[in-house]
Order: sequence, then structure tokens, then C-alpha cells
Amino acid sequence: MYIRSLCVALCLSYVPLQAAVFDPGPNPPYAAAILLEAESGAVLFAHNPDLQRSPASTLKLMLELVVMDLVKAGKVALDDPIRASRRAARTGGSQVYLAQGEVFTLEQLMETVVIVSANDACVAIAEHVGGSAEGFVDLMNSRTQSLGMKHTRYVNVHGLDDTPRNKGNITTARDLSKIARALLEYPEILAWSSIRFKPFRNGKFTLRATNKLLGRFRGVDGFKTGYTRRAGYCLVATAERHEMRLISVILGAPSARVRTRETSRLLNWGFNSFSRVPIVETGELIGKVVLDWGIEPEVRVLAQDTVVAVLTPEQEKQIVRHLELPEELPAPVAAGDEVGKLRVSLGDSLLAEVPIHAEKTIGRMGLWDKLMTYF
Repeated sequence: MYIRSLCVALCLSYVPLQAAVFDPGPNPPYAAAILLEAESGAVLFAHNPDLQRSPASTLKLMLELVVMDLVKAGKVALDDPIRASRRAARTGGSQVYLAQGEVFTLEQLMETVVIVSANDACVAIAEHVGGSAEGFVDLMNSRTQSLGMKHTRYVNVHGLDDTPRNKGNITTARDLSKIARALLEYPEILAWSSIRFKPFRNGKFTLRATNKLLGRFRGVDGFKTGYTRRAGYCLVATAERHEMRLISVILGAPSARVRTRETSRLLNWGFNSFSRVPIVETGELIGKVVLDWGIEPEVRVLAQDTVVAVLTPEQEKQIVRHLELPEELPAPVAAGDEVGKLRVSLGDSLLAEVPIHAEKTIGRMGLWDKLMTYF
């Protein structure tokens, strides 16, 4: 018995995986950027993705993630009342002007963080959840390790550059994209980050979103802006169209207008150039295998997994399938038995290796059945 190879090619020629290329120009108007497909994490464009920069208020994405992780774990609740401390009330920068002793729920304060980037709310939340702002910073830095964020360090909970440059918050576009992907587990975050205007403090104050793409770019529903003199203008954004979600990060743009424009360019290019393509589907009929002394002469074989790739239309046409199956299998065979592999490639890149299994159980002929085959 031996393995036979069957190669099914939709097109004999192929193109490299990065056939679609975004051109940021000779001097991109930002220090670093990245664009990726959210579900797979496939990077579609990157410019200095691991360059360490001050995150400014995009740091608050990690605060949001730590809080929602703890809500999920049942350690805090969104309806927890939080009383603003003197320290929280005295925090500068973007704020909702919390007064010492003022009480809001965790959910209300989270909305102010997500929508208007309220630094005073960040401190109030951190003190309630982490016991102190410093204790919450420890939680944030611990979470970077579980996400594989190798180039990020946090020293405060709001992103203000209130420390010397060599002792400040640092992160990268790639690391921020990892937080954004993790936040998609929590629908509350997108519900809050898609709000453009909302009354606060019984209507005495209006929360106005800092993300100017909301309502202007179809599909945008998050995530976070940021600015300090050290960081420049930053924006972590996400949008969904045609059942595909993209995440973009722009760091170090010279103005709010430029960060918005360049984010729009990246997202538009991504949606216009790529789509999610099912290249193998669970239960898909792959072929048949002859059975040696089987009660039935052959068994149908099916793909065990669904595999979706993020491809350009040209790449989709150039997918190659390489099927490895035994020429013959000894009976009996049980439903679900793995009998081979399907490898799906694009050029020199292996996109997927999918187990192939038997569709049903087929028994082996008995002695009498074998004798009868000769008459």
C-alpha cells in the first residue's frame, strides 16, 4: 500500500501571499501602523509595527480589557458603585470632572473612558478594581504577558506622559492590535465605543466621542484615540463589512485630521482588496477510497475542519489543493477515522492542512462473503 498524491489546481500559476500592496507613500505621515483581519490575525499591512512609542490614551484599551476580564470572572460587576477619590478628582487631561465623593457605577465610568477618554474615571476605576492605581498597573502589565505583548510597559492607568521619557508608558502598533483583538470578546466595548453622543450626570454633561470616524466611515464601531505631545496623534480603529472585521492602528500622526484620514485609507484599502474565503469546509466531500475486503467497495471521505483564508480575488483563483490518501484501505473502517490529509497552498505558502476522515462505518467481509466473491 502507498500514498498517492492528487493535486487539484484552480490555476497553474500563482502569486505571492502579499499580492495586494498598500502604498503609504515615500514618507508615511505617521511613525507606525498596522492593519489586520481580526478573526485570523492576518497582517495585511505593517509599517514599523514593533517600533516602541508612547501610547497616549490608546493605553486605556488595556484598562478596558483588564476590567472586562474581571467582570467575566465575576470579581467585579458593571453595576458596582464607585466613589471618586480625591486623587481621581484631581487627575488632569481629558476628564468628566468627577468631584470627590461623587458616585457612579462601573459601567457609567467605563462609558466615559471609552467615549471621551476620561482620565479621572480611569483612576476611580483602577482604585476600585485594583485596590490602588499602582495595583491596577500591575494587573495591566501582567495581562501583556498573557497576550504575548513583548514591547509594552505601563506606568499609569490613563496614558498621560507624566514621567521622564525613559520611564514612561511604551507600546507598539502590533501590541495594540493584540489588545484590540482580545477586546472583541466583549460586545459591551463595541457597544460603548460606537456611541457618538450620550448624556452624563443626569444630562448636565454630554459625552462626545473622540473617534471622528464614527458615523462617517461605514462599519466603524471602535476603538480608541490618543494624543500627547510625546506620542503624537494615535488611533486604534475597527470596522466590519461583508462579514469581515479589520483592525487598524496609527501611531505618531502629526494631527487628528491626518490620523483619521490615514485610518480611512487603510481600512478602505483592506476592505477593497481582501475578503474572507472558505477554502475548505467541514463535511465537504473530498473523494472516495477503495476498501480491501470491505462489505462495501469504497468509502466516501470528508474534510474534518473549516478553514477560512483572507485573500485577494486573484489569490482565491490560484489556490492549490494537494490531497494525500491511501490508494486502498483495509476494512473495517469506522466513521470519523482519519484516513489522509488535504493540504491547501498558495504558491510556496501552506495555508492549511486539514484531516480527512471516513464518512461512515463499513465492516469487513466474513469468510463466506469472500468465498461468494469468486462465484
